[in-house]
Amino acid sequence: MKVFILSPHIDDAAFSLAITISRLADNNIPVTIINCFTVTKWTAIPVENKEIETVSRLRKNEDAQFYKNISENINIINLDLLDAPLRNGYIFQNQPFQPNELELIENLEKLLEQHVEGLLLCPLAIGTHIDHAICREAVTRLYTKLNVIFFEDLPYAQRIGEDQIRQHVHLLEKQLAVQLLKYTISSKICKIDKEQAIDVYESQLNDEIVSEIIAHLNAMEGERIWGEIKSIELLRSILPD
Repeated sequence: MKVFILSPHIDDAAFSLAITISRLADNNIPVTIINCFTVTKWTAIPVENKEIETVSRLRKNEDAQFYKNISENINIINLDLLDAPLRNGYIFQNQPFQPNELELIENLEKLLEQHVEGLLLCPLAIGTHIDHAICREAVTRLYTKLNVIFFEDLPYAQRIGEDQIRQHVHLLEKQLAVQLLKYTISSKICKIDKEQAIDVYESQLNDEIVSEIIAHLNAMEGERIWGEIKSIELLRSILPD
C-alpha cells in the first residue's frame, strides 16, 4: 500500500496531517507528498528577501526539514506551479473557475491519474482558497478511479464552526453522490509533538496560526478526515487504532 498526499502549498500537508504522516511513517507505509503551487513569495512573517526565487527555496528547505525529521523515506514532489497571488492576483475563489484554472485542473487530473496508486489524501478546500479548490476539483474528476480521503484544511477549518464544516462536506457529498464518514487519526499514540514538528515552517507561522492548528488538534483529539467507508477501512487496515 502506498499513500499520496496532495498538498496545495508547501506546509498544507504538514499543518493538516503531521500526526497522520508520522504514524504512516512509523508503520513503514510509503508516503509521497505532492506539493502543487510551490513558486511563491508568500510568507506569514517579514523575511529579509521577498524575491520569488528566494522565498520558494526557503519554503522548500523548511518542508524538506519537516519530513526529514519524521522519516528519511518520505518522497516529496514539487510541481513548481505559480501560487494564486502570482498567477492571477487573488487568493479566494469568488467566481467560477477561470480558463487558466481549468487548464491547471485538467493538467493536475492527468498527472494524478498517471502516477497515483493506493490511497490519495486530498484537501476538502475549506476556506475557499483557489489553489485548494483547484486541487480538490482535479481529484473529484478522478474520484471513481481512486481511493480518496479528504482532510480538513488547517488553519482554515478552525476559523469556521462545526456546522459550516458539515455543510461543506454535505455539498461535496452531493457533488460526488456518495456518503462521507468522519474518522479521526488519534494523536495519543503518535511519537511527535505536532506543535514542535511544524515549528520548522518559520516563514509561514505566527502565534495566531500555531494556536489555531493546535486548538483544532486538541478539539478533535487528532486529525479528522472524511471518506467513504471503503477508503476509511483501507486506511485503518494500514494504520490501526
